[in-house]
Amino acid sequence: EVVMATRTSVSLSWRSASTSVKGYRVFRNGKQVAALPGGVLQYVDTGLYAAHQYSFTVAAVSTQGVLGQPSEAAVATTEPAGKPGIPSGLRVTLSSGKGVTLEWAQPEDHGGAPVTAYVVERDGEVVATLLHAEKITWTDTNVTRGDSYSYSVFACHLPPAEQKELRDKVLKDREAAAPPEEDRDILLNIPEELNMSEAAGPIETAAVDELEVGVCMESLREQLAEGKGITVFYQSCWGRTYAHCCSQQEKGWTPMPGVELESSPCHSFPDSENWLVLCLPYARSLEFVMNDGERGWDKAPGGKNYKVMTPGTFLLTHGHLDPVALPPQEPTSLSAEAIDGSRVRLTWEPPVLGDGEAPVKSYRVYRNGRVIGTTETTKCQYEDINLFAFTDYEYSVSALNRQDVAGPLSDAVNVKTKLPGLPSAPRNLRANTRKEDGKLVIQLEWEPPADCGGAPVASYEIIRDGTVIDIYDVPNARIRSEAEAAKPMDPEAAARRWIRSTCSYSSLSWFKDGMNWIDSSIEMGECYSYQVRAVQLGPERASQLKKGGVVQRCGSQFLDNVLADIVGPASEPAQVRAVAFLDPPKMGDRRTLILFQSFDWGSHKAESWYNVLLGLLPELRSAGINMVWLPPPSDSVDDHGYLPRKWYVLDNNYGSAEELQHLIQSMHEQEIVPMLDVVVNHRCASLQDSGGRWLKFEEPDWEGWAVCHDSPAVPGGSGAHTTGEPAAYAPSVDHSNPRIQADVKEYIKYLMDEIGFRALRFDFVKGYAPRFQTEYVRAAGSPYAVAENWNGDANGLHDYVRECQGVMAVYDFPLYYTLKRCIHSNNFEEMNCGGRLAGIAGRDPARSCTFIDNHDTYQLAIVGGCFGNNDQALRGYALILTHPGVPCVFHWDYVRAPYVREKLLELCAIRRDANIHSTSQLNIAIACHGLYAAIIDNKVAIKIGTNDWSPGGGWKVSCFGAEFCVWSRP
Repeated sequence: EVVMATRTSVSLSWRSASTSVKGYRVFRNGKQVAALPGGVLQYVDTGLYAAHQYSFTVAAVSTQGVLGQPSEAAVATTEPAGKPGIPSGLRVTLSSGKGVTLEWAQPEDHGGAPVTAYVVERDGEVVATLLHAEKITWTDTNVTRGDSYSYSVFACHLPPAEQKELRDKVLKDREAAAPPEEDRDILLNIPEELNMSEAAGPIETAAVDELEVGVCMESLREQLAEGKGITVFYQSCWGRTYAHCCSQQEKGWTPMPGVELESSPCHSFPDSENWLVLCLPYARSLEFVMNDGERGWDKAPGGKNYKVMTPGTFLLTHGHLDPVALPPQEPTSLSAEAIDGSRVRLTWEPPVLGDGEAPVKSYRVYRNGRVIGTTETTKCQYEDINLFAFTDYEYSVSALNRQDVAGPLSDAVNVKTKLPGLPSAPRNLRANTRKEDGKLVIQLEWEPPADCGGAPVASYEIIRDGTVIDIYDVPNARIRSEAEAAKPMDPEAAARRWIRSTCSYSSLSWFKDGMNWIDSSIEMGECYSYQVRAVQLGPERASQLKKGGVVQRCGSQFLDNVLADIVGPASEPAQVRAVAFLDPPKMGDRRTLILFQSFDWGSHKAESWYNVLLGLLPELRSAGINMVWLPPPSDSVDDHGYLPRKWYVLDNNYGSAEELQHLIQSMHEQEIVPMLDVVVNHRCASLQDSGGRWLKFEEPDWEGWAVCHDSPAVPGGSGAHTTGEPAAYAPSVDHSNPRIQADVKEYIKYLMDEIGFRALRFDFVKGYAPRFQTEYVRAAGSPYAVAENWNGDANGLHDYVRECQGVMAVYDFPLYYTLKRCIHSNNFEEMNCGGRLAGIAGRDPARSCTFIDNHDTYQLAIVGGCFGNNDQALRGYALILTHPGVPCVFHWDYVRAPYVREKLLELCAIRRDANIHSTSQLNIAIACHGLYAAIIDNKVAIKIGTNDWSPGGGWKVSCFGAEFCVWSRP
């Protein structure tokens, strides 16, 4: 039956046909309009025309899918037509000086008759009539740039009566196109007062594009004073940077990637420091997010967009968008004094503090228009070093406020450097042993002096044990580059004065390169001390360069003004013993590996823990321990080294960098592999940024972009989302950033190639994705690497190993938990898993690092504290030191009691002598209540538990203790 009829719909209802009905079909005028499930007994037919009669029937569908006979017809007549509804979604999609584009959609309610046209009014006058489409776009091109306009849109059944030709066209087209069942006269029967809808709008807009890019001024003060639109300064490390933005929600967002930022012309945000600017002089509000046009995004904390609600000039740094403060005035009374041929001292007076200006925090110094440095304090002096002798320089200074916003430049001053002086000592001399063509050599590496003295450094004296043994000549190409890297200060100056465009030795590309020299005349086991001295270019070499075509293109005429025998002081000595670094162990090596964790939570309290370990090396080596896991080597916020700060500073609570180097060198001499604790999931900053957040990192230098935006420890990071569990105690590092990946690889390479680590242990690998860990291990040459993935589920650890593509072993937590339960209960049934050992050791022994305790488990209540008493711990060690996998002996267990130490050394020696390795053959003889017994490689046998067992004849007892015994073949 018909329940209700409106001008655009009819509501129907019916009674259920039977209990075996699968569904219903609804027919209008003989055509199916709906298919309904069996439980639905009503239907509303919408989209109908007004003043129309419709006939409806319903037929049931059986559970077998058979369509039954239709019901008797129910006839309904819709109500008379009315006004169309208001057009929906009216918005301005584009506005500029060339035109205003509107967009809208058809009304939700057509009023019971077709909508065939739309009328557009601008400022109350009709400017266009458009024929119907589902989505209408119209552009008003008759606009004046900068003027404001008000638009309204009306829906019409027919075009207005005064537009007779257009109305006749609509009726004619409908006559030809309307289906036979429709009333072709429905539009003619609608009264004129019901022909047009109410207005959509009005909507106000100006004939300017709010996202039109303007020109930023060179003076920040002038930019701030103008106060028009929105300007955002942004420092980017991307090649190209875009702002995906929206000025008004109704206009939508820019197409990806958005508006490209331009190099900043503003002196306060120089292009030389990678400052970019987004200048939108007509924008009144803005929502945006910076991106690199590909997959790199810089979003606000929490992954949100940046928003500006009022016009102004803003600074986007470290995930924070702040209004730019009024910059300081220019410093005054700048003076420059040449100290010698390579140094200039600058002094000046501070600027006058004006109204609304923030206090001066520091000063930025410019040489020949380029930034060369920033003072650390408000002290008004600066010393520029490593300059060219006999050369004219121009200096200026600007003041910085707390936002690091620079004010205008001071008046420039000129100065000419004097006669060359002594070069300073070469920097960062390093001496390492390595093999070259199968022969042991010592390689020296160093950087040029911080100050070359004003003339090129042409050679270096190599000093060994106090005697000069060789001269290293700087290639002519490097010296030639100094002469060729010159240009005139301005076009008019070409005839009278030249200065180098790079301005000092520090900015020449070769000055940043390291130099190296090989000493092949060494004797194995001997200790050597090396130093290096810089020697300036002399007359003889200068003459050779001139004959070789080096053109003097600067006012100094440096090749004509060189002095003889200018030799600088020697570098700090570098000592090294002629012992080659060990080859890194590899995953699955079929040789004995015994790992020793060399520290616990109290080790940092020693005066020098590295020196303590140095004394242990002979004893460890004698027992067969041949790999030592050292504590994290880098500078750290915490005492234990697990909150690293400056990666390349190797002085920490365990000892100095020199003591660490000596320890590692001694380990190589003792044939013990040093294992590096790689803590790169998180990192602590050493400085606060301009917003007071701890997001400025040093060595390597990072900022907030390096921290995941969802890191809970320190808010404000602008990096990508974490790829693992966020660290709650330190900023989570964004390993998806290519620069981070490169820095991690370089850090590991440095510690392996130059310091001497040979194996890797990765801390808290749950914090970032396994694919990054895999990359880091492979970049290091795929040495033996083990991951701290604290997971008692063998399936979960096995999946992790597969995600790492087999390059990573894991600490065998499943075996740790099982073995601890079995020894405490004297029931060893869990140790046998279908003929395999429990844990990862039974599935993939090459990637199982077995242990009894470590620096976490022995003191954490969550795992019940340490493994057990002395006897229980020894039973555990008896098992892991005789079984497949790579066993790890914990220092705290090693020193817990003299007899425990004695037994551990015996067990290590048994493993070494029998050459038990990570993939040795294991045969479990029995695993039951009171007894576990196994034979390994048919060389070693073991029993644990209260019950008796023997491997039979041909074996001898090699080690025994409370409830355990180990046999070996004689």
